Amino acid sequence: MISDLLAFLTRGFGRHVPAAGNQEYVSWLANLLGEVERNPQDLHPVLGEFERLIETNPRIYMLLQSMLQEAQECRLGIEQNVEIHDYHKLLRVLNYIITHAPPWTDDHPGVPMLVLLQSSMPTVSGYAFFQDPEVNKLIKKTLNAWADFLSSPESAGVLNTSIAGWFSTGGLRRLTDTANIGGEGFKFEELYICNPDAPHYGFKSWDDFFTRRFREGVRPVAFPDDDSVIVNPCESQPFAVARQVKARDSFWIKGKTYSLSDMLGNTFVTPFLDGTVYQGYLDTFSYHRWHSPVSGKVVKSYVLDGTYFSTPEALNVNPPNKDPGNEILYQGYLAAMATRAVILIEAENPEIGLMAFLAIGMAEISTCEISVCEGDCLSKGDELGMFHYGGSSYCLIFQKGVNVMSFPEVGGEKNIPVRGQLATVTPMEVDGFQVV
Repeated sequence: MISDLLAFLTRGFGRHVPAAGNQEYVSWLANLLGEVERNPQDLHPVLGEFERLIETNPRIYMLLQSMLQEAQECRLGIEQNVEIHDYHKLLRVLNYIITHAPPWTDDHPGVPMLVLLQSSMPTVSGYAFFQDPEVNKLIKKTLNAWADFLSSPESAGVLNTSIAGWFSTGGLRRLTDTANIGGEGFKFEELYICNPDAPHYGFKSWDDFFTRRFREGVRPVAFPDDDSVIVNPCESQPFAVARQVKARDSFWIKGKTYSLSDMLGNTFVTPFLDGTVYQGYLDTFSYHRWHSPVSGKVVKSYVLDGTYFSTPEALNVNPPNKDPGNEILYQGYLAAMATRAVILIEAENPEIGLMAFLAIGMAEISTCEISVCEGDCLSKGDELGMFHYGGSSYCLIFQKGVNVMSFPEVGGEKNIPVRGQLATVTPMEVDGFQVV
């Protein structure tokens, strides 16, 4: 069911997502609606534009009202006072979300819009509504408005030591436990560049905090002079390894994984046919900058816009078992449909050659910023860019014939440190002989 997709998505946020229909969801939504009622606000201009679209476009209005009705039918038994019956209330709730930074709490969802819409997305009308180009355009503008707020000084208000602050005892414990991968016991200010004596620890905004940098030496480059070692481009957990990937595949159908044409935007596909894809995902409490997995030269970099809150009907399936391989469906879909940044690198090691780094923004957390340009020469571990505003995922794509091995075990729940060893490349062998 869609709640299983949500539970997977927020594994990257280190938080359980309240599933529609259970008491946790009811409490979360009731608290959110209560905050909206206690703090009435004029609609943000972009949501005013959304309101005008709904009210002047009969097709959009019909789809939205049908979606909300179908969602209510899916949530039979939920208290009526926490239902969203009409678009006016939905817009007011979205308005509250995009004008506030997420506070620290032990049970907050990392993706509030996704949780809010979790019953609406898998409906027949919901699928049509979120796939509509006009709707998707305004959803993107709504997310950009939230991004603008999260980059503003006002958003730093949650970066304090209060019970709801990210530098509270509980918040700091979670942040430092996540960064101390080996159990070193370093304090937050010893791990990250900040000033605990300054307001908000010296961070200028929520996004400034989210894109914080490690202090020099905290994440050294593994084997910097050995170009057979590939380092982890992101602080992340291993998710999947796929071999012999195809140019076009049914990434939305159970049992299928990656579709290169959809992932890369129909460009630079041929070199990677029948190649290898490795995928990892990030925790929202972790470091969110990307680093080059190899030494080499940037061949091309570009960003592909994705769709938002659009879930194919094929995802409305029975819950997967605990085998991480069964969750590849969700990640494969995101790798093809979410906002993503592509950086193609010609590695100095000829055994690697051309490879691709694919940064994947997830759900409402979908801003990818590339900080390198075509022609830039990279040393292994150099910064490539960053995610903004929330946890995400990434892929490394290798050509056919690249003998890339020794990836970490899929399903492990510990982060592999950024710039730490991820895999190794050795010459291919045929009938016991190395291919040179």
